[in-house]
Amino acid sequence: MSTRPGIGLCYGSLRDVSAVELVRIGGANGFSALMLPPFPQAQPAEIAGFRALLRDNGIRRVVLDGVMAPLPRCAFVAEHGWTADQHFAVAEQFGVDCFNVPHYRGDPATTVVEFADALGPFCERAAAAGITVALEFLPGTGIPDLERALRIVEAVAAPNLGITLDTWHWARMRGTLADIRALAPGVIKDFQISDRAGNQDALPDSEQWGRLLPGEGVLPLAQIIRAVRANAPDLTVNAEIFSEELQQREPNDAAHAIAQALGRVMP
Repeated sequence: MSTRPGIGLCYGSLRDVSAVELVRIGGANGFSALMLPPFPQAQPAEIAGFRALLRDNGIRRVVLDGVMAPLPRCAFVAEHGWTADQHFAVAEQFGVDCFNVPHYRGDPATTVVEFADALGPFCERAAAAGITVALEFLPGTGIPDLERALRIVEAVAAPNLGITLDTWHWARMRGTLADIRALAPGVIKDFQISDRAGNQDALPDSEQWGRLLPGEGVLPLAQIIRAVRANAPDLTVNAEIFSEELQQREPNDAAHAIAQALGRVMP
């Protein structure tokens, strides 16, 4: 029996697709997890049958991206008027079991205490709904690196709160394998993977674009996967590959290429 972890497909790896299309494409290409955008595209009838669609396509884990309403000093949320109630409504409609929480366009001066005060009640509500909460560190925000994310997790002390390990941002903050191996067991709640060119650090820093298919760059992905799996054995390996080249492909072709690439780097 194979001991490989399942694989996940993030919406940002494909050009614009509806939630239903993402499920069907993911299922057809062997993915068992998906990441949805904050407000997935779906008709009322599709929402009503969404959980059955997940089951029929072998999707057993759903992550909701961009869950930022609970975060303090987040300009993006203030401009768009997002609320925590909206995030929980989407979670109920689409069978979400993990919130990915980046402080996108957030104030770098936001304190750990401010995050803890905001996230404590939110994590309690998420736990009641059976949802884990994963803080994604992004350089240039109030959660710029792994160290800050861990301080917030420790301050909140909620069993369902942990971090997202995204290989792109891990590389941007000059992370090491030792950093991952030193993490407290189970603190990784979501895992996003892409590769990175050898000269990427010499180029203008990119929060999003420039990512490569696993195996096309220089990151030690097999070792990272082993370290993450040692921390959280049940996590899926989720491909989040913001790539202009992938965006130009037909979504099913792009998903197939991603699945094949993941298969080549999985230890």
